[in-house]
Amino acid sequence: MKAISFNGGSKLSLKKTCAAIGIFDGVHRGHQYLIQKMLATARRLKAQPIVITFFPHPAHVLRPDIKLEYLTALKDRFRLLKDLGVAVCLVVPFNRTFANILPEKFIKDILVKKLGVKAIFVGDDFRFGKERRGDAALFQSLAIQCGYEMHAISALKQGREAISSTRIRKLMEAGKLNQAAKLLGRNVFVSGTVVKGSQRGKSLGYPTANVAYEADILPTQGVYIVRAKMGEKSYPAIANIGTRPSFDKQISKLHLEVHIFDFSKNIYGKHVEVEFLKKIRNEKKFSSPQALIQQIQKDEDFARRYF
Repeated sequence: MKAISFNGGSKLSLKKTCAAIGIFDGVHRGHQYLIQKMLATARRLKAQPIVITFFPHPAHVLRPDIKLEYLTALKDRFRLLKDLGVAVCLVVPFNRTFANILPEKFIKDILVKKLGVKAIFVGDDFRFGKERRGDAALFQSLAIQCGYEMHAISALKQGREAISSTRIRKLMEAGKLNQAAKLLGRNVFVSGTVVKGSQRGKSLGYPTANVAYEADILPTQGVYIVRAKMGEKSYPAIANIGTRPSFDKQISKLHLEVHIFDFSKNIYGKHVEVEFLKKIRNEKKFSSPQALIQQIQKDEDFARRYF
């Protein structure tokens, strides 16, 4: 998939497009539903399907006092969109200048003139532009004049509640990974680059890959059965999320360490995706390295039986 940073002045060779517009953090089932409808319309209109997203999240710019964590790193969103069949993603750098753009100007000058949009898909609660006046009603009011179809998609529901990134964040923070997976349409995963650590795992006989993760939000602290994915290959593994209380003191940032079974390759600098399958136990402090080794052996035996 081609990801393009697009500030409105960028020169693009897009003439007839069908666009889904939104943040799409997590690319959850509700996002997938909207994008699949866009793709079907693009095929009907013989138009190029594109996704237009914004980075950073508008809340980070407009409400910096509110803590809002990303479910997925931007590059992971690109991969998930590609898996859905999206070939082009335009990333609009979100800043206060864009926040104050006249919605009509964005629709006419950017979407219609520059992108040649023939159909627009947004969530029915989507808002953008000066005073947040850009909404589904405005898109609809300009549709005939500008020659595009307008599709405002209602939120998909799981149970009585809408599927949303906010709902998924709350489930992850509560440790309810199975429920979060139902809303995502896949298992929870975190990705990042393997970096050098303290080498303590190796000295204990259980070498670990220390993952410098890129998303803001992690599952709750503890030990998990996971799959470690690198490229097209996937490996059974266990992972620990925590502060390493048996060794480290007063560390606020959580570590993500992965022990891949029967694996001895040097993977420093490699990109790894850690897919969480089942929680084994909470993180705890051990009285000695021997006690920790015995527990890791039990964790690995449990995970191998699972696989």
